Amino acid sequence: MNEPKVQVGILFESKIEFSFPTPYVINGKKIVGMQTAVYNNGKILWLNNLYDELVFEPIDETKDEFELKEVTIGINFHWERKENQRFQGSLKIIVEDKKLTGINVIGVEDYLTSVISSEMSATASLELLKA
Repeated sequence: MNEPKVQVGILFESKIEFSFPTPYVINGKKIVGMQTAVYNNGKILWLNNLYDELVFEPIDETKDEFELKEVTIGINFHWERKENQRFQGSLKIIVEDKKLTGINVIGVEDYLTSVISSEMSATASLELLKA
């Protein structure tokens, strides 16, 4: 049985910069290194071509990661800032409201593990951390 996937919106900008430390695949072609996608009149401009959406798939879902540049974290909190963040799974880029949305497509188990661990405190009891 295939594990269900969730799509998590990470970034909403007119330009998305991202990189693949290891090759990812799109339309049967391997892509590696730094990339930039730009909103252009209702389309995504990437490598001098226009697209409705882009979906980059990892070759090895258990190891491969992509990095999104300048992700805003802590939105509307006093510690709001931008930082580069790495994600496992696929990267999907779509057009929404005259901008681009960067989406992490990931297995539900991996997603839940990352959410739970990100909400844990280092001062939590050992029993809570084990659960």
